[in-house]
Amino acid sequence: MSPITGVYTALVTPFTKDGAVDWGAFDKLLHLQAKAEVDGVVISGTTGEAPTLTIDEKVSLFRRARAQLPNHVKVMAGTGGNCTRQSVELSRLAQDAGVDSLLVVTPPYNKPSREGLRAHFEAIGRAVRIPICLYHVPSRTGQRLSAEDLSYLCQLSSVTAVKEASGELPLFAKAAQHSEALYLSGDDFTFLPSLAVGGRGIVSVVTNVFPRAFVQLLRHVQAARQVEALAIHQALMPFVEQLFSEASPGPVKAVLGHMGQISPTLRLPMVGVLPQTDAKLAASFESTRQRLQELGALS
Repeated sequence: MSPITGVYTALVTPFTKDGAVDWGAFDKLLHLQAKAEVDGVVISGTTGEAPTLTIDEKVSLFRRARAQLPNHVKVMAGTGGNCTRQSVELSRLAQDAGVDSLLVVTPPYNKPSREGLRAHFEAIGRAVRIPICLYHVPSRTGQRLSAEDLSYLCQLSSVTAVKEASGELPLFAKAAQHSEALYLSGDDFTFLPSLAVGGRGIVSVVTNVFPRAFVQLLRHVQAARQVEALAIHQALMPFVEQLFSEASPGPVKAVLGHMGQISPTLRLPMVGVLPQTDAKLAASFESTRQRLQELGALS
């Protein structure tokens, strides 16, 4: 199993104005990610509007991503949910579609016990041969795990990585220290500091727009060029703040719409951003793009 490390983009799912998957725009987004030299993409995650995608759409997206991308760009498939049987079935289909790993969220809404969580991940792990990245996102699931809980779940051999998206750096640091799994930040604003406390990468929203920036930031850190890494971090943070001023992926789709990459269409119950948010996003995008260009961190 290849280690799950580096910069992964939580890719949006582009829709046409009538709400169908826009396959041409999807191909274009994949090309931009490969050109920027990201390590992988996540298909059908939170940013990809997984709750409103059908099983057939998810599997088709998995297949198309794996077929369109070069082999060195890994495809992680979001297959988690709050029904273990359905998660097992989708995980098997994702593996058959050729993906490299699975993103499995702690089951939302039903809030299982620690033993229930272990049984859930164990069942998925037994059903496939590819590694699992556990997705911890309390703001979406309503269930915050402790560092000890995460370490316990990572004892499963199939769970080789964690996308830790609580935004709590002390929790991230403690969990990474006491777990065999590799930890990736699930929050753009914690990427740089997470690397200092044992993080091995990120699953990012902002890289839908500026993929090269985080690739370059990570390379600076690996080469001990901390000043250069910090400059990219500081250039991106005002824009990242705007990207989460409304529920994701509304803001990032709005920006991609301004860029001419996709239609900013979302599926209900998600709707487009407010006009005042849209204006702020457009202004922030332009100023951030200019600053990243000065830093040599654009594709």
